[in-house]
Amino acid sequence: MKQFSTMKYAEGLRGQGIKGLREFEIRNAEGEQRKPKFLPTLCGVGVPAVESVFLAAEQRFFSAFRIPLSAFEPTRFAAWAMIFFLTAVNLSAQRLNISDVNSQSPNEPGFDLRLALGGTVNSDMSVAQRDNRDYPQTNINPLFATSVPFSGTVSYESIGFNPGFRFDFAPGYRLNQWINFEFETGCIYNTVESYTITGNGTFTGVGGNPNLNGTMKLDAQGYLLQVPLMVNVEFSYPIGDGWRPFIGAGGGGMFQKLTVSTISGTINYQGDFNQSNFMGAWEAFLGCGYQVAPGFDVSIAYRVDGVLSPDFGGYTMQNFFTQAAEFEMNWRF
Repeated sequence: MKQFSTMKYAEGLRGQGIKGLREFEIRNAEGEQRKPKFLPTLCGVGVPAVESVFLAAEQRFFSAFRIPLSAFEPTRFAAWAMIFFLTAVNLSAQRLNISDVNSQSPNEPGFDLRLALGGTVNSDMSVAQRDNRDYPQTNINPLFATSVPFSGTVSYESIGFNPGFRFDFAPGYRLNQWINFEFETGCIYNTVESYTITGNGTFTGVGGNPNLNGTMKLDAQGYLLQVPLMVNVEFSYPIGDGWRPFIGAGGGGMFQKLTVSTISGTINYQGDFNQSNFMGAWEAFLGCGYQVAPGFDVSIAYRVDGVLSPDFGGYTMQNFFTQAAEFEMNWRF
């Protein structure tokens, strides 16, 4: 009988895309002994195969549009969060096939784990101060560019974001069926959509119309990555038939990394902004869960996070908010 090397074959899938994925499934179907036992599976496919297909599709997409792959490195957070989340769904589904699930009742104290994935919408990030000085300011460089002089007065600057995604990993401890504590981390990712500036004056060294008279909204490229580190408390109330509405809040900190590169529209220039911080933050949430099986719940939740006056290298922003709608899975141990 031929020997089958899963890792070697998965490496060989790079560059083969969906065709390679089909070959992987067929070859696994030839015999149970050839199916990798040491890897979690995602819809019957080993995670290395999923990685190979993802990398192949990623390379083809960016090369087709002549976009440098390095410029979109952060988008891999989304793909890997999805892979991790769906792998957990797959493993939980396998667990639910076992009739003798051994887990504690939600009425008893014990540890639990929450995984969640959802979409996010950010508020605009408005600049409150630059170098500890309030607006309006005169003869300052436009936001995100140290090499683009501006002669005149700037009274307002802000950043707009596209909708993004959020992934949560939150181990916790429940005191009883009503109160649960958790430590929450994960990642929140949104791309930059726009840069808005209000004032009067003239830009130097830009393409397009260099004159600013009033408000100018420009397209922008970049991203905001946030990593929450929160301690939350959740209050829930079982209402029968497995349903459990809940509400909660928490506090802690938020790591933020903001980059902005190309600015385009009425004027065009290359941004050079790449700053990070760690600021105080809070979170509030509500939702409703349903017990699918002993020790396993699913839920839908709405979450809002606030960061208190985030500061990025001398740019002090107004209080910043992120809203999210999530699908969650909860295990009790």
